[in-house]
Amino acid sequence: MKRWALIGLFLLCFRLLALADELDRLVTVEMSKGSVYELLSHISERSGILFIYEKGVVNNNKRTKISAGTYMLRDAILQVTGEKELQMRVIGTHILLSKGLAESLVQNNTIQGYVKDRRTNEAIPYCSVSFEATGSGTVTNLDGRFAIKITDSIAQANVSFSHLGYRSCTVPIELFSEVKPEIFLDPIAVQLQEVVVRYVPAQKIIREMLENQAKNYSKEPAIVTSFYREGVEVDNLFASFTEGVCQIYKWGVGSLQEDQVKLLKMRHLHNLRYPDSILVKIQAGVRASLLLDIVRHTPDFFAPDRDQYFTFTRVGMERTDSCLAHIIAFEQRETVIEPLYTGLLYIDSENMALLKAEFEISPLYIKQMGTNVVVKKSKNIDVEVKKMSYSISYRKWNGVYWINHVRGDIQLKIKKKKNLFQSSKSMNAFFEMATCDIDTKNVVSFPNRERLSTGKVFSLIKFDYDADFWERFNTIVPETKITEAIAKLLLNVEVQE
Repeated sequence: MKRWALIGLFLLCFRLLALADELDRLVTVEMSKGSVYELLSHISERSGILFIYEKGVVNNNKRTKISAGTYMLRDAILQVTGEKELQMRVIGTHILLSKGLAESLVQNNTIQGYVKDRRTNEAIPYCSVSFEATGSGTVTNLDGRFAIKITDSIAQANVSFSHLGYRSCTVPIELFSEVKPEIFLDPIAVQLQEVVVRYVPAQKIIREMLENQAKNYSKEPAIVTSFYREGVEVDNLFASFTEGVCQIYKWGVGSLQEDQVKLLKMRHLHNLRYPDSILVKIQAGVRASLLLDIVRHTPDFFAPDRDQYFTFTRVGMERTDSCLAHIIAFEQRETVIEPLYTGLLYIDSENMALLKAEFEISPLYIKQMGTNVVVKKSKNIDVEVKKMSYSISYRKWNGVYWINHVRGDIQLKIKKKKNLFQSSKSMNAFFEMATCDIDTKNVVSFPNRERLSTGKVFSLIKFDYDADFWERFNTIVPETKITEAIAKLLLNVEVQE
């Protein structure tokens, strides 16, 4: 027994020595002046080591300098950051920078962080965050922030980050054990030769994308756990905020069956400053999110007679580390005078899978959309639709693509009738749904009594409120704006129970 204890102690010491050797190895530095961020990036390029750290640990924008020469990796980091108390921990090809002891986030079954553009330091919204071996994941919010639940079965997994136009990144889960790090993705430029050599007419790309749907997307049903959120702002103040977790019995591509939805969790916050008499109920809800899976539900710009109504133009290409995507722009023909969509489609040039779509109702005809959007309003209110825009993304898992995230934004102008002295109010409504888990093994349709009627206005659904709201479910972390708004709402709020 003692022998095994000695062997274990020897192995531990060997591991510690290996880590120390990594920090003591030599690196040649050429850049002499710049921001801390620029110099750390230069050290990464020279050493092959990536740095992970939390906000506040390192001042990225501070101007600093280091003389050109050869340094031990540890000394180069200390000189660039100027942080004498900085602690360094080597994990694979990463070095975790921290100050003092931190709470173990992994023990709390949640890892958190931020995703940013390495060149601009700006947040990357709607970046896919997932575990490599499973169908579970989430997306970053508008601030680039994410939080994702872990279970014992994936405690040693790698976390993958991917976004069209960026090189994907895979990070050991251990790096999140003590900090909420900033993950930086590298934008990928498309070479001119790739665009010229791979030139394909836009109409041919659309046709092949539609023909390859059965190959690129699952034909079998699955149980998908999704997070849903919607909110309404009036003059930049939140009037209502609703979010929930749903299970979706999702039919495969090609099926004409309507997806089934079971509501698992829900909460609704309502600002008492805005009674129902002046609120407008928006046709958003879960059904709109389901219909935005445009691979399953053919939009008018994919319809067989689309060429009569739309023009399609290949405007460029965008790359990830695994594919080169065609960018197809479409808009309604000048002879069409009804409100149709205009936008961009991103289609994989190798397998012709739809990866992403961004579109809106044509601004020329947006005013005609009022009766299609507003399903409930006070009789003394006029409503004008100013903008309706949508975005959809898909991610690949187990060889096929699944809906990853959908979002809709609707801007309105509302005004009381026969009131010449009251100015109009701006109203912004949004809804979004993110896939958090995919189960292809335990696929059983829901009993009728458990199914949610998706045609209802989601914020009007009655559901028992649970104080332990999210439990083990993944969500999209609210951006700072929403977090601050909820804090204000809770001071004067009606919690649905």
